[in-house]
Amino acid sequence: MTAVLRYQFSNIDTLVDRMFDPQVREPTQYISAATKVADSDACDQKVAALWMMDPVDLDLMLSTLLAGWMSPDDARGSCPASDRKFLKFLADYVRENDMTLWVPHIVKKSTFVNVAKGVTYHAPRYRIDAWRQYRLVGPDKDTPWDLENVRRLLTLFAAGAHFVVLHNYGDTKVVSDDFYREFARTFGAWTPWGGAQNTAIGHSHYRYHGSKGPVPSLGTAYAYPYVTGEQAPTSDCPFICSLVVDTTDWKNKSIIDGDVEYFDYNSFFQLEGWPGTYVKGVLGLKGRHGKDFALHQATLWNISTYGLCPYSEKRSTPIFLAPAKYRFKVDSYGMRMPSFAGGREVQSWWRKEAITPAKPDIVYAP
Repeated sequence: MTAVLRYQFSNIDTLVDRMFDPQVREPTQYISAATKVADSDACDQKVAALWMMDPVDLDLMLSTLLAGWMSPDDARGSCPASDRKFLKFLADYVRENDMTLWVPHIVKKSTFVNVAKGVTYHAPRYRIDAWRQYRLVGPDKDTPWDLENVRRLLTLFAAGAHFVVLHNYGDTKVVSDDFYREFARTFGAWTPWGGAQNTAIGHSHYRYHGSKGPVPSLGTAYAYPYVTGEQAPTSDCPFICSLVVDTTDWKNKSIIDGDVEYFDYNSFFQLEGWPGTYVKGVLGLKGRHGKDFALHQATLWNISTYGLCPYSEKRSTPIFLAPAKYRFKVDSYGMRMPSFAGGREVQSWWRKEAITPAKPDIVYAP
């Protein structure tokens, strides 16, 4: 695919819509390529990802998102206003709660038979060699951010990685702001036609209720920004068109531990390919969103607007944002990632075939 973006990014909508051209998003090529990715260190920025866009456009987009993170109030730059608003929220949250990035180092070991909609695929199985911590906040006012690690975060985000934000005091024993509640406060509580939008009723497999299975998360997920239809906005089109934010557990019981009161859930966010709108089909199962879901089912990789990656909670390979003081401990007898509200016991959505049992190293940032 040739480069698309023009000077000052006046045609982001053209790039976004180009991502959904049949020849660009044809799933067979990505199913095959995903199986061949052998090591997360073998790819750009040391993350495992496949991209649907030209490398020139990818670098421009990541550089622009990084600029939006660093200078969210700079309206003269090329980063769209909608993107800068979310990046400011995320950067502020990371700084105020001293969050660090935890990334699994994965190595392909074999494949396993994965049947999706009656079709048999051979999806990759990984071993997690290590969980590595990366500091995001810089050491002083002269170096406010670790640019390499912020870019790593943005690369993972652009590729569709699933981010779990560990703010539950019961899990971390560190007081942190509730990401989900802070997001709602910043962008507006759910309303039918304004602010952050719920466009994916029942989408979250985290809404698990014991033997009853998943419970539809009616009215809980936030989709940002408000994008509907099957075409990119032609006015002030952002790069981030399909952000989803929700909690990791159906519980909302308030718990008091000493002087700390908290709700018993963590939060998650990720960039999806396209919002699950009601324009085509029921619950977004058709159109752009539905086609991406079919590719996800075949590979168990996460699909974004611009690429795909294996950093998925279903594979025990999500990305964690966790307080710097949190002691990272993998639950080797559970789902082989740190235990957290929403994943303290083995869940029905977890695919144990996708991960090889191994004791990973825990590598803290220096």
